[in-house]
Amino acid sequence: MNFARVQRLGWCGHVERMQETRMVKVIHARKPISKRPAGRPKIRWEDGVKKDMQRLKVPNWKTLVQDRRSWKEVVGKVKTLH
Repeated sequence: MNFARVQRLGWCGHVERMQETRMVKVIHARKPISKRPAGRPKIRWEDGVKKDMQRLKVPNWKTLVQDRRSWKEVVGKVKTLH
């Protein structure tokens, strides 16, 4: 499970550091226009990232991700997270 978290956070850092014009970044930042079906909401990829950041008590991870060295330390801490 921790391997998946480490990979997800590594990819998240990569996407957040991308230029705004890159297609992956555009799709990641896009908000859908249509309504979701009734029932329990689906767990999104970014929800998992936010949950991990809350567990590590990292308040502003979107600004922290811009510094690769500090982000690598955060991703390293996720390896020991249970």
